[in-house]
Amino acid sequence: MRRQVRRSAAFEAQARQLFPPGGSATGRTSFEIFEQGALRGAETAFALDFEAQRQHIEAVGSIRYLMIAPTPLFGPLVISACLLTDGVVELVGVIEDDGYWDLIGNDPTG
Repeated sequence: MRRQVRRSAAFEAQARQLFPPGGSATGRTSFEIFEQGALRGAETAFALDFEAQRQHIEAVGSIRYLMIAPTPLFGPLVISACLLTDGVVELVGVIEDDGYWDLIGNDPTG
């Protein structure tokens, strides 16, 4: 069963703060690229198999998250979602590990 996925206002605000529309002068990846790549993948994973994603709190199955591996455009990401009583999955949070790039430095295997 494919579930409907929607973005909460809080999620949308967090994502746009992390990834400004059009990118940033400091080279921050744009919201549009985030939306076409990592976000689309997360929405698909939650839509196709919400129950297969990790639980935030053990035995609370309605709150799940997935981790997205780092790419040249993003550090590691965590996207959280809730399963609502009507069966809709609502994205509620996004976190990027902002210390990732400092941690790997010039390590080419990063």
